[in-house]
Amino acid sequence: MMKKLSGVALATLMTVAASPVFAGFSMSDVAGIAAQVQGANGNGATTDKSAQAVQLLSKVNELGVKPEQAAGGVGAMLSLAKNQLSTSDYSELAKQVPGVNKLAGNGALGQLSQLGGLLGKSSGVSETATNAVSNVANTDQLNTAFTALGMQDGMIAKFAPVLLDYFKGQNVSTSLLSKLSSAWGV
Repeated sequence: MMKKLSGVALATLMTVAASPVFAGFSMSDVAGIAAQVQGANGNGATTDKSAQAVQLLSKVNELGVKPEQAAGGVGAMLSLAKNQLSTSDYSELAKQVPGVNKLAGNGALGQLSQLGGLLGKSSGVSETATNAVSNVANTDQLNTAFTALGMQDGMIAKFAPVLLDYFKGQNVSTSLLSKLSSAWGV
């Protein structure tokens, strides 16, 4: 029996398939692989949660970062948010932006690694980077995570407005956006 691929993994696959990480594969190749991996129960459609997660990763990817940097950076920032916000505030974020839990920590990086394995490609994600983004508790750890992902100083300040703008478009409250901004040190 084929292993099922989660909605976020499938959506991430479709988003990053054209990137250098997956050079040599056409979108139809990727769609075919994804359909095979989903098996008989899959219909190839992404869920609303995974679609929102991919939209967020796509927005960050527009900063000119590699797919693994986008996934890891978002994961690290959401991990910090999860650790810094109250449980009710983070629950509000998760309710307003379904799929953030799948991206938090090393969730998106794990999905990207799984996809790379399915395609016979390296995801470009080191174990150090995966560990660095897994449970970010403060801004020092956030900086460490971005460095482990190969990003220069200042990238957090570029990621934060993209995430905040996206969350604003998902009707996240101004109060919560302010708390997120504060948690990320911007």
